[in-house]
Amino acid sequence: MTLLKRRFLLLTGLLGLLLIGGGLAIFTHQPSTGTPTSSTSKPTPKRQTPKLTVHELAHNPELKYTSIIYFALHQPKLQRWQELSDLEAGWQVERYPHGNDWRYLVWPDKHITDAEKNLEPNWFRLTAHQGVAYDSMIVHSFRKDQTYSTTLPKIVTLINERHAAKQVRHLSHNLTVKSHK
Repeated sequence: MTLLKRRFLLLTGLLGLLLIGGGLAIFTHQPSTGTPTSSTSKPTPKRQTPKLTVHELAHNPELKYTSIIYFALHQPKLQRWQELSDLEAGWQVERYPHGNDWRYLVWPDKHITDAEKNLEPNWFRLTAHQGVAYDSMIVHSFRKDQTYSTTLPKIVTLINERHAAKQVRHLSHNLTVKSHK
């Protein structure tokens, strides 16, 4: 073969390789349309906190007391219960026998001392058919105590409507319970 034929074959081969490489580059490259491509990844589902139930309250006294206090804090008819609104300080619940049932005195601050207990506290009692009776002495008045009644199912409904089950469960650890006999 002559030198001229070799160069011709070499150039033809190189030209062929360039054409094949260029063709592959064009077909595998996606043209940019100027609009961003959207990825169809599924949104991460939020973990839903289970709703509070009356059954759960029946098996967890601290959670029951916390739920009762939480309801009182969000009930406009129970104004004096706002004294307990410092959620960080927590509460102290003292359980006293009263007739055939119990009276639950609620103090602000889970670390309150006997020396700090000056005013009569707010209190509640559990009644028949899952009832809760709230009582507050009206300070600097000779009127009757302020009272309010509700039920545990209504308390649970309010907490679930406010999406506060997680908060109430957490607050139940910020509670001290003392029982007196």
